Amino acid sequence: MKKLFYILITLTVITGHKAFTQDSALLTPDYKRNTIKWNMTPFLIWDYSNINFSYERILSPYKSFSVNAGYFTLPSTGIYDSLNISSENKKLGFTFSGDYRWYFKKRNKNFAPDGLYWGTYGSFHYYEFTNDITVINSDLAQGSVTLNGRLNIISAGVELGYQFAVGKRWTFDLVFMGPSLSLYSGKFTLGGNLTVDEESEYLQAIYDIFVGKFPGLKTLITEGNFSPGGTATSIGYGMRYLIQVGYRF
Repeated sequence: MKKLFYILITLTVITGHKAFTQDSALLTPDYKRNTIKWNMTPFLIWDYSNINFSYERILSPYKSFSVNAGYFTLPSTGIYDSLNISSENKKLGFTFSGDYRWYFKKRNKNFAPDGLYWGTYGSFHYYEFTNDITVINSDLAQGSVTLNGRLNIISAGVELGYQFAVGKRWTFDLVFMGPSLSLYSGKFTLGGNLTVDEESEYLQAIYDIFVGKFPGLKTLITEGNFSPGGTATSIGYGMRYLIQVGYRF
């Protein structure tokens, strides 16, 4: 039985390699297999300082892989009613991801990277920050506090997208659905001289602001309070969506 198993595995590998070689032969030597892309999504949605690029390589007429990397931060300033979140002392992060794509052979008229595709992907986001928080114009709370945070997000999932090939050189890539299972881990610490009327709803307001600003933070906080150790890990769902402009060569 084991010999039969190994024979089947060997035949599968040989057949797959042969099919891949035959498929790849359909691409002419001058076919533009490489695409460099600017990932506009973090820049437009989260912070203008985010600069992310990706590279896609065509393996065969209907298969490719891509990698994405760059600087990644989340917005962390602003005035919300009487709570002023300002003067971040440290703010940095990075992201790395990769995917393997299958372009629909029967649906698409042209070879990759043009047309509808689905794929599997994995991604990693790291972000750390220090924020000085000052309360203004409030009789319920006075003083300031410093929030230090570190957030890691590891995700794996599937995606569905469409890439438009414009002429011979340009592409416009959209991943419009990419559900994932994500592992969130983070450390959040508070310090300072903030005094609050505990009978008011001010603490809950602060909590709501942080949850709205930092993805995944809600799952790292128990009942609206930061955990005593400041660290936590949780598993949740995520979603990937991308808008990328590319140049083929």
